[in-house]
Amino acid sequence: MIVVIGILFSVAAPRFLAMSSFNASQAHRQALSDLRFAQRRAMSSGCPVQVDFSTTGYTVTQRTSCRTGTFTQPLVDPTTNQAPFAITLAGVTSISSTVDPLIFDTIGRVTTTAGVTTNATITVGGRTLQAVGETGLVRVP
Repeated sequence: MIVVIGILFSVAAPRFLAMSSFNASQAHRQALSDLRFAQRRAMSSGCPVQVDFSTTGYTVTQRTSCRTGTFTQPLVDPTTNQAPFAITLAGVTSISSTVDPLIFDTIGRVTTTAGVTTNATITVGGRTLQAVGETGLVRVP
């Protein structure tokens, strides 16, 4: 019986670990794509876009009156074509950013809530993304 369990474990464990790595990689790519979308949306609409991170995902919003007000206007998720644009990343133990919330201004720069242009490092399941303050470029370092 113990031998059978050992054999099953030796076959199943590598597949489980490979799936976990695949999920983390997919979540990393999704976050990269969504951040790039948020930056483009801010530039094309002329309204700042905020990305607010939680431990397992993020929410993307705009100001209620485009250039003024709080960031409570939900964006439409480009994948589902429905609001709100709130993402929970599957298979990821954590997501964090050195700038939280991160705001893309109307010319695409990365800013803090105080309007200061800054660089940001976003970590998705142990994998890193960088958002360059002056250009708004979101990239894999």
